[in-house]
Parts: sequence; structure tokens; C-alpha cells
Amino acid sequence: MRRYSIQTKIVLPFLLLFALVSIFVPLITVELFAWKYDEQFTRETQGWLNVIIETGFIREPIENIKQAYSVEVMIFGKDYTLNASTLTTLPDVEHNRTYLAEKLHLAQIKQNLESAGESHITRDVTLGGKPYKVFYHIMPLGRLYCMLRPMEQIAEARRTLTLYMLGLAILVIGLVAFISHRIGKNLTEPIKDLVGFTEQVADGNLDDQCEIKTQDEIGDLTIAFNQMTQELKQSRNKLIQAERLATAGKMSASFAHEIRNPLSSMRMLSQMLLQKPELTDDQTKSLQYILEEIGRIDTIVKGLMDFARPASLNLNSHSLDTTLQSVLSLMEANLTHHQIRLVIDFSPNIPEFNFDADKLKQAFMNIVLNAMEAMPQGGTLTVSTFQQEDNVCIRLTDTGVGISAEDIEHLFEPFFTRKDKGTGLGLANVKRVLDEHGGTVEIESTLGEGTTVMLCFPLRK
Repeated sequence: MRRYSIQTKIVLPFLLLFALVSIFVPLITVELFAWKYDEQFTRETQGWLNVIIETGFIREPIENIKQAYSVEVMIFGKDYTLNASTLTTLPDVEHNRTYLAEKLHLAQIKQNLESAGESHITRDVTLGGKPYKVFYHIMPLGRLYCMLRPMEQIAEARRTLTLYMLGLAILVIGLVAFISHRIGKNLTEPIKDLVGFTEQVADGNLDDQCEIKTQDEIGDLTIAFNQMTQELKQSRNKLIQAERLATAGKMSASFAHEIRNPLSSMRMLSQMLLQKPELTDDQTKSLQYILEEIGRIDTIVKGLMDFARPASLNLNSHSLDTTLQSVLSLMEANLTHHQIRLVIDFSPNIPEFNFDADKLKQAFMNIVLNAMEAMPQGGTLTVSTFQQEDNVCIRLTDTGVGISAEDIEHLFEPFFTRKDKGTGLGLANVKRVLDEHGGTVEIESTLGEGTTVMLCFPLRK
């Protein structure tokens, strides 16, 4: 089955219908007009013939009748010979008796007049290449009186009117075709764009948005499709993130298990060596350095184990302000040491709600530590809380070095870090804690100006 575009399906039927109407209606109109005019013309000429017969003007010289009524007159004898004629412009070949009798249907006309008892009959004939309407009247002694009224001007007017109406019809059809094409194009272009965009989405490109060109049902469809694309992108990102977290969790659990046992042995042996009295000062410092590094490795291993540990929330009703204040109080000395001014703006209208206090403290502390590391020369850390519809939000804003737009896209990926001593699991753990609570985490940052982290939890009572 042949495939037609929507534009063709819209334009072609209307164009064909309009073409038929535009051509046939003028032709029918011309024919009706010609028929009515011919009828009027015939009645008028018959009236003339009746007047000529009744007044005896028919016996006048035929030149007088021609001059009076602008008609041609031909009189034929009983044997169809031409007795008199005002039509002197006929070619010689048409002056032949047999030719004229056949052309004017004299025998048939005479028979009809005699059998029907009518006084005259009308016929359309062509003589000398010109059309005439002939009115026949039978005279005494079987002669035929023929009055020929020229129809050339009427035929020319008919042809001219037909050509004008057909020309007008063609012009209107062209105009309708152009307008229909524009209307069809305006309707189909957004659809073509949407089809092209769906092909991009099918190829996996979920980052772009289809341009909304119309404010109608097609525009609504485009908006809905854009929204669906964004939701599909979010679902894909969540699935990818979940797969990464699951893979990272398995790797972390295996890695932590393999490291922790030999790490414990190394710590125990180092502590035993440190107790020997014969150690020199340099040896003692070296062993202490080894124990410090083992402690740092142990901290990393604990982070890996926390990341790999299955999620299980301990939901209880808590005060958000109290929970956050406990973390800030614990880190107050550290903040002061780094010359970071703490600004607290807690909303007094937030009610107690259900959340896992330990996991929230862990996530909040990770954010605060990141803010401290972003302000090595000191700065300001602003912590505020507020209620947004059915969510409770925590906003932390620092005046640190900021994060590039390229890095923001990867901040929540496991093991992604720009720090020399980081594991890349801090923000991944924060994201997981928020996901477990059904909340969201958003980060906005400008290089050289600072970073804002927004944590939002659903208000569970």
C-alpha cells in the first residue's frame, strides 16, 4: 500500500473537490445561461417572423427585411432551388442546390411542416463556417421561407465567458492549492519534528527537548512527549545509578573483607613492636606513622563497609533541629580551627517527623566535611532549615572554591573524587540515605563563589 504524507491527505482531497466544483459549476452555469438566452432569442425571432407574416411584410423585397431585422433571408422553390437570398458571402461550393438542401434539412423540414400543420420550425445550422438559427415558414406553392439569424456574436460571447470562468477557476484552484499547502505545512511540520525527535529518543538521546512550535493539540502532545522523555531519562539515570551502587557495594564488601583481616594483623604486630624497649627514636616514630596510616586505611575500610551494608532504616520521630545541632556542636571546634564562621537559620515551625537520625547525621556530617575542605582559607558556612509543601529541607551553603559543571554531573557516582585522600563514597552515601528516605539531594555550585547543597525529606508523622 502506497504511503501518503498527512499533508497530502489533507490537501489533495479538498483540492480535487474544489477543482471539480470550480470547473463543472462554471460550465453548467454557462450552459444554463446559453440555454435560457437561446430560448429567449428563439421566442424573439419567432415574434419577428409572425409580425412579418401577419403584416404582409413577407412579400417585401428580402433586402428590406434584412435591413429591418438584421437577419439573412433565403427563399427556396418547391424543388429546393434557391430563388432569392441575402446571404451573398457563401463560398461558391455552398451555393450548390443539393448542398444547401442537405445543409438546411429542407426536405425534412418541409415534411414536418406539412404533416404537423405548424406554420414554422426552428433549427441551428452552420453556413460558411458561421452559426445561424434558421426559422422556416412554408409559403404558397410549396416554397420555403428561411429567416437566418446570425449566432456568431452569441457563440463568441459564450466561448469568451467559458474561457473567463475556466481561467478564474484555475486561478482560484491555484490559490486554494497554495493556501491548503501552507495550512497543511503548518500542521505537519510540528508532527515531522516530533517524529524526528522520537527517532532520536529511540536511538538513546534523552538530553534534548523537542521545540514547541504551536499552541494547540500538537503543542500539548509535544509538551507531554518532552515530559515523558525527561521522566524516561530520570528513570534511566536512577537505574544506572542503582546498578552502579549495587556493583560498587559488592566490590566494597569484598574489598573490605580482604583488607581488614591482614590490616588487623599489621596493627597488632606494629603495636607489639612499639612496646619493645630497645627501639630507637626513629624506629618508634616510624611505627607510630605506620599505625596512623593503618588507622586511616581502617577508616576507609569502614566507609566501604558502610556503603556495602544493606539498607535498613530505623524510623522514629525526631526533632530535625536537635539532630542537626548535635552534629554542628561536635564539629564546632573543627570549624573554628579552620576559621569557618557558622551561621544557623533553623525554622521554628518544623514539627517532629519520622527519619533515621543516625543515617541523617552521617549524611549531614559528610556535607559539612566537604564544605570545610572547600574552604581551606576559611569562610562562611550557612545552615538553614525550612518546610516546602510536604517536604522538610536542609540547605547548606559555603563560600568555598566551588565545583565545576562537569564534575557536578558525577558527584554521586561511587568512587568519583577530586581529592587526594578521598574515597569518592561520601556523596554516594548521602545520595543513598536520601533515596532510602524517599527524599532528594541537589547541588548547585559556581567556581570561585561557593556551593549550595539541598537535602529534602518527606514529612512523615
